[in-house]
Amino acid sequence: MSKKKNQELTPKQKRELDNIIEVIQTEADIVKMDYEQNPSNLDSGSVIVVHQNSTLLDDTKEELSDIAYNIKRKKK
Repeated sequence: MSKKKNQELTPKQKRELDNIIEVIQTEADIVKMDYEQNPSNLDSGSVIVVHQNSTLLDDTKEELSDIAYNIKRKKK
């Protein structure tokens, strides 16, 4: 990656970045409110991984429980 002498954003780039930040913040607020209203019932330490090609990302009616499965740790 080459370095540019002047790395200042143009006014148009700044507006676009501000718009993106606003969208991300709005989505984060929605996720937070949803979690407060519908807290997780997963055990502490659980991890959910959703692949970038998952149908969950395309279909808002599909539930994680429709396609998910548990992976249990090996006992030491």
